[in-house]
Amino acid sequence: MIRISLILFPFLLFAQEKITPKYIDSKIKEANACSLIGKHDLLMKKNEEILKNSRQIHYSKGITSSCLNLSSISFSEGNYKKSLEYLNQVRNEKYAQDNIDTQMKIRHLISYNYIAIGLVNDAISELKDVINLSDGIPTDSGRIYNKASILIDLGVLYRNKMQFDSATWFIKKGINTLPGRKSPKMQYMADLGYIALVEVKIDENKIDSADIYLKTVEARSGKLTVKSDARRYQLRGLIYERKKDYRSAITNYQKALELSKETKNIHNILDIYGSLSQAYLKINDKKAYREAHQKYTSIKDSLNRNSEHSTENIVKELITKKEEKLNSQNQFLMYVVIAVALLIIIISIFIFRRIRSEKKILQEKNKEAKLLTKKLNTDFEEVVRLGKNNDPEFLARFQEVYPEFFPNLLKIEPKLLMSELGFCALLFLNFSSKDIAQYTLVQPQSIQTRKNRLRKKLGIPSHTDIYLWMKDINSNREEVASPSRSAKYHYKKYNLVIKRLNMILKSKKNKSA
Repeated sequence: MIRISLILFPFLLFAQEKITPKYIDSKIKEANACSLIGKHDLLMKKNEEILKNSRQIHYSKGITSSCLNLSSISFSEGNYKKSLEYLNQVRNEKYAQDNIDTQMKIRHLISYNYIAIGLVNDAISELKDVINLSDGIPTDSGRIYNKASILIDLGVLYRNKMQFDSATWFIKKGINTLPGRKSPKMQYMADLGYIALVEVKIDENKIDSADIYLKTVEARSGKLTVKSDARRYQLRGLIYERKKDYRSAITNYQKALELSKETKNIHNILDIYGSLSQAYLKINDKKAYREAHQKYTSIKDSLNRNSEHSTENIVKELITKKEEKLNSQNQFLMYVVIAVALLIIIISIFIFRRIRSEKKILQEKNKEAKLLTKKLNTDFEEVVRLGKNNDPEFLARFQEVYPEFFPNLLKIEPKLLMSELGFCALLFLNFSSKDIAQYTLVQPQSIQTRKNRLRKKLGIPSHTDIYLWMKDINSNREEVASPSRSAKYHYKKYNLVIKRLNMILKSKKNKSA
């Protein structure tokens, strides 16, 4: 016998299928099929085998898939600590990091663990974040299935918070997300959605609506998964209980309990024992009540202990996630601050350069103004000196310094004489009547008479200061009327005189040089 075994051993060795990624992928499909039919023990065994084989060949996809399934199984058994341990193993896998679908599943399972320790709001927040991730999944069927699952779970959480309108809205949205429901996987999710709606309507005490939704599920009797079948019996029992048909309720609870034990879903088993104990109490079956209540209490205590053991890990997980979120927000804020600071620096540099440029231009203009003022002062002093000396060059030089003065006067009165123009020039230079009389060697009374004649000729009102008027006539050129044809003739004549004066002035300068 030993000799035969030794002979057959090499053949048996080579007959075993080689462990390859393709082989493991086929085993993953088998495990997923077991999940739908509710074969709990077989599902656990297959996933443990997949995990073992995947680790041998370092196959990231196999490790990820089996750890996610084992995490889900551990949670349904009430072993929250083990569930988190499997999730932590998945996170470092390359397949999980590169696959959005897997990231969604991880966060989905994390939300279940939040629920286990009573952090419902954190679970809702986590699931809403996961919905946004679902749009990044390239495979339509996978994205739709996961999104529908999350929406239905959100509805369940809002039902736990007694927010029934929100619960109904999310569950219906999850059901409507599923197209056609031709595949068993899609139909399974739709069944879970209708089951969740039944629970909401029972809690709202809308028994007729609950009955309608439940009949939608019961119409598929024989095609339901073990988990869905267990839930439909449990809910039918609740409806009977609300209708005070306690014996029918107990019958349905017992069927639900039998199926739930097969799936080993400890949370469903706990709920069913709780419902059974209350139904037994209503029919006054105290013995059955004590047995059901004792089992209910035992399971609840066990779950509470598991919850206490895993609370620390879950809270650490939650704190880590919130710290990561806070760090991300702080990093974003830092980038905003840096961008604003750079913008302020750029604007400041621009403003500084512009101010410096304008300051430079202003300094140059001030310099030019000072030079011009200095020149004007020098020219003014020279013209005043010529006026005081009654110099023949006075008119020509005055015309050079103040070229607009004489033309503006002639526009008002074209028939002004050269002597009158010279008299106006002296008034413009602010010579008093006494000064003019002294420098021109005439009587002061004559000067006043000449002023009066000028007022009449130029139309200067008696109340107007003649000195100010002369200043204004040089600066306000727009106020001077256009010259007539006669004025143009006299103005032309005046220009000839001015040119002659300029020529005389130029020739004298050349001789002196």
